Amino acid sequence: MNNLYLLLFLLITGCAPKQQQEVVQVAETEEVGSTVASEGGCDKCAASKFVESEPDTSFIFSNGSKLLICGYPELREGRKIYSEFVLSECGKDSIIDFWSAVEEYEIRYKQDTLQLQKLELLALGNNREFVKKKWLTEYFYYENGKLEREKKLNSEVKYSQSQVEQSLQEYESTQWQKQSGATEEYTENKMRLANSLMIAAASGSEKADVYFKEFKSKFQPDGAYLEWYEQMVGLLESAKK
Repeated sequence: MNNLYLLLFLLITGCAPKQQQEVVQVAETEEVGSTVASEGGCDKCAASKFVESEPDTSFIFSNGSKLLICGYPELREGRKIYSEFVLSECGKDSIIDFWSAVEEYEIRYKQDTLQLQKLELLALGNNREFVKKKWLTEYFYYENGKLEREKKLNSEVKYSQSQVEQSLQEYESTQWQKQSGATEEYTENKMRLANSLMIAAASGSEKADVYFKEFKSKFQPDGAYLEWYEQMVGLLESAKK
């Protein structure tokens, strides 16, 4: 059985700062937009209270605009995972946004679009066990010289009707205990159930949505478990937008 405390450690704690090296990716398209970012101040992110201004990675778009990522990536099995970072637009005095230490992202750049792919522990294994999967992607691109931003839920984060029914039946057959007096095994199973209900609700089940909201009062998670549940609430809200 996977150790729930290890999962919580990976979920709740941030990544330590790593030695940074700038990597520049240039758009391959020949198309030229109507706006070109100025050269002044393009070697650093806009000043912020979150991270240092030295960029880890920069992206040059076909219209000459440049986006910078400043933060603390970590290499895992050859993949660069970002936590606690900011995105900044060249020539601007303030950052675009900040992503916290409890979030994990993979970065992709293709077709003149920057993609921030949010990774989450999701009950999407063959037996609805936890696996790390992409939950949603944020897209940044330029249209008529203006930076645009949009979010899309990963279409693969979805349950079949059979999986939805399994989640509902598991909830309905649960003999509830409060988290404060429960064993580690019981706690792990209930947090996985909450995650399953979240995915079932995101898949369109109204009953799963009701059960997911009731979960908090029935299990009464506390501390890190409550924080984890609240993060799942946020994920479900983002899926409904």
